[in-house]
Amino acid sequence: MLNPAQLADLSRFSPAPLLVSSLYLNTDPKRFSKPALLTLLKDLTRERLSELKSAGLTHDQLKSVESDLERLHDSLSGHAFTRAGERGLAAFSCAGRDFFQKWSLPHGFKATLLVGPTPYLRPLQALLAQSPHAVTILVDQHRSRAYSVHGEEIQDLFDVTHDTGSRIKKGGFQGKDTSRVEHRHDEAVHHHYQDAADRLLHAFQSAPFEYLVLGGHLDEINGFERHLHSYVAERVAGRFRIDVRAATREEVRAKTVELVTTEEKNRRDDLVRRLAGAARTNGGLAVTGLKNTLSALNDRRVQTLLVTEDFTHAGRHCDACSILLEKEMTCPRCSGPTVEAADVVDEAVAQTVHQGGAIRILPEGCALAEHGKIGAMLRY
Repeated sequence: MLNPAQLADLSRFSPAPLLVSSLYLNTDPKRFSKPALLTLLKDLTRERLSELKSAGLTHDQLKSVESDLERLHDSLSGHAFTRAGERGLAAFSCAGRDFFQKWSLPHGFKATLLVGPTPYLRPLQALLAQSPHAVTILVDQHRSRAYSVHGEEIQDLFDVTHDTGSRIKKGGFQGKDTSRVEHRHDEAVHHHYQDAADRLLHAFQSAPFEYLVLGGHLDEINGFERHLHSYVAERVAGRFRIDVRAATREEVRAKTVELVTTEEKNRRDDLVRRLAGAARTNGGLAVTGLKNTLSALNDRRVQTLLVTEDFTHAGRHCDACSILLEKEMTCPRCSGPTVEAADVVDEAVAQTVHQGGAIRILPEGCALAEHGKIGAMLRY
């Protein structure tokens, strides 16, 4: 399964002046057989080649794409379709740059074969947005168990136990022994909590996660939470009661998904509200609608691009100025002719990534639909 770090690496691939071929398929064996998928790919290949040969590509561009299509067919022919949980496939190729990547996915997509200047990634970004990366830690005064949770997948991060002793000691001269034992116990628990917090920070620095979920007894969770670094603490999405020693992986995964889904919807709705409010304010740091969003992107002002997963729109771009346009046939900056873009929205997504901005792909029918299905929070 593709993770956010791998998707970010893939989004930075741009083989200009050559092109990238992007393929998505639904490989659910209950719906499609391998021969049927191969036939479908042949039909898509025939359509794309017909379009590209009349699109004025250079010899090198066309040769690279033809090799891409052969490679995609060969890869599909050799694909085993036996991985547990696989329901979809995504593949990207640029033969002229010796580039090829293929990913098995837990969900299938409509059969799509596109050729463009960058990989077509919006389906993957939408898939990741549906199941954001979360880390869950179960913690008590002796043990900490941490997991990485991404949709249906759960992986161990660490499981550490410290001997923190008992807080109560019977007897002792005038209670002094008891006081010393309690002090040593409290100090040992502090070091145990700090060790777990340090491990979480290291995990975040190695592979950033969107959400943190805390499990255990609430008084112990509260004690542990005070040790979290601010980078990690601000990602807390929820807390739940559970026996740290007896909890199963499936219980942890299910509770994490429940809490993260609720928090993700709340944050998404809040983001759209803030976007709309700032866009209505004179001088507000937000825009909505395709034309305004492209203008802000061309000025490199976009901090976070928001777009619904179903939104596509033909447009134009100027190669000389590297700007995107809604429909202008002449570039407003250099007065040169612009070139047709089959989907200017997808190019806007790629451009945002290249400029270091964040992407939020929102579900079809969400509140952003009332604001043109696209908008951006701005840097200035």
